[in-house]
Amino acid sequence: MRLRTVQVSEEQLACAALPDGRLARVDQLLPGAHGDLLSLLRTDRLDELRSAVEAGVDDSQCVYPDAKVLAPWRTPRKILGIGLNYGEHAGDLGEQAPRTSPASFIKGDHTIVGPGEPIVVPPGIGKVTAEAEVGLVIGRTCYQVGVEEAMSYVAGIVPVLDQTAEAVLLENPRYLTRVKNYPTFFSFGPDLITMDEVLERGPLADVRVATVHNGAVHRKDTVSGMTFSPAELLSFHSQVMPFYPGDILSTGTPGAVGIEPGDVVRCELGDSFADLENPVR
Repeated sequence: MRLRTVQVSEEQLACAALPDGRLARVDQLLPGAHGDLLSLLRTDRLDELRSAVEAGVDDSQCVYPDAKVLAPWRTPRKILGIGLNYGEHAGDLGEQAPRTSPASFIKGDHTIVGPGEPIVVPPGIGKVTAEAEVGLVIGRTCYQVGVEEAMSYVAGIVPVLDQTAEAVLLENPRYLTRVKNYPTFFSFGPDLITMDEVLERGPLADVRVATVHNGAVHRKDTVSGMTFSPAELLSFHSQVMPFYPGDILSTGTPGAVGIEPGDVVRCELGDSFADLENPVR
């Protein structure tokens, strides 16, 4: 199942993207449901929604397929990012991938933009990079869980473009929070792809992640190329902090690419499995 947020007139609506191209309104399919995806996650109604979709959707419950697509939601309680989780990317920065524990950072929700919205390069900060990643979306409260059970707390995945003020980072690696938190430095969407649909295509470890710059693949790898797997990342950090429905754990990039105004960057997951694209200004 694929879920997205669209704008129709002045309304922002949570929808299920159906295989035939229609967008079914969540608030029309589930009695008493709010019209946003974050509420759907927090009330743990994904299974109920899946059953409603499988039962059949009437056209009266749908909106136009060409409705403007937005960021899936704007106010997660936390965005946790992972640094240097692929060895090749660590080499780009003259570092070695951490082996004993993952490197992580927190991003504020002010950094969020959705598909097609511009990534803004701030003046005077030097080189900025964009990084394609797989984001894990938490589906239920997750705290101090083991690796074996960690993925059962994940509702699905999202394509992510995570931005970094790389020139500032190279001045001092302790600047990590600073270089990750400029506005527009976190894009995700268009769809939340639930784990059942992900696994229908094969193991998550086989999903290809590619950073695409102006139409050309800059760097790609599969999830299996991570130093720490998605389950290990979630379990490790859950020992310290609880994760809540709608939180996003962005799992690291196979490669960052320098961006300038006029560029277009894209995160590709799999072969046409899920794409996210943003212009740079």
